[in-house]
Amino acid sequence: MLVDNTVTDAQLKQILAQGYKPEEQVFGNEVLYCRKEQLAGNRFQTTVCKTAVRIFEDQRRAKDFTNSAQQIGLQTGR
Repeated sequence: MLVDNTVTDAQLKQILAQGYKPEEQVFGNEVLYCRKEQLAGNRFQTTVCKTAVRIFEDQRRAKDFTNSAQQIGLQTGR
């Protein structure tokens, strides 16, 4: 049985809703979550595995990038 002490139940539900599945125990109390993704410029899917911390960090960066791009668009009037 895999046990991930780094996430709450709500965070785990969010990870699973994104298509990730728990695959293996890593780093003591963390779990590696994997899903199939189609990378840009590639017709084939590949398996991508990340810890919960990495999944949420990537989401935060994506939101920051989107917000930054929107701010630039507002400043330039586009």
